[in-house]
Amino acid sequence: MMRVFAIPCAAAFGVALTGGAFAMGMFGQSRPTELTFNDASHQSTPVMVDGLAINGRTMGSFPILASSSWMNPRGGSTTLTGLPWDNADDQIVDIHAEWTEIETGRAYTADASVAWGELHVEDVVGVTAYMTFVYGRNGEFMLFTNAEADPKTGQFNGREVTRMCGKRTPNRDQNYGLRVNEIPGLGRLIDRRDQWMAVPDIESSCSGENT
Repeated sequence: MMRVFAIPCAAAFGVALTGGAFAMGMFGQSRPTELTFNDASHQSTPVMVDGLAINGRTMGSFPILASSSWMNPRGGSTTLTGLPWDNADDQIVDIHAEWTEIETGRAYTADASVAWGELHVEDVVGVTAYMTFVYGRNGEFMLFTNAEADPKTGQFNGREVTRMCGKRTPNRDQNYGLRVNEIPGLGRLIDRRDQWMAVPDIESSCSGENT
């Protein structure tokens, strides 16, 4: 894989609408009003998240580093927020993500649409849906759903909802290595570059040059 020290700047695109049964679970037809979401990237391919929107609403301030603490990434820092809906009849959760690989500087964006019934839902502070956004290698984007890691193994046994290859957006490529003083945690990550460069690449069904 070509490595040209740079940093994430969003751009990967793909659309996937999940099918299958709408697992409403113990809440019957209760549509979630809250959202708990995590982010993760593999240790070999740390990324900067440049943007994330759910049903058209931006989720946080960007750019931020995606968590990259696990060989098998299935969770990062947890954020609880309201789940926006345009109207009372909406059943689909629309996701728009933008990110950049820190090592290569390649930017991607991805768009996914999933039925909320495909998500793990619990009554936490209101009916809450759980999502984990995983940024893989070469622009791969995955959505998992679960509440927390397995207490016995410590592994995040999330259920995969969808995955896709993001779309390259070369016009957004950038070298985040030039912005270490602007973004919390970036300098520390770059100081450990030899460690994550030594981690074997994970398999990816994406080429990294999707258009």
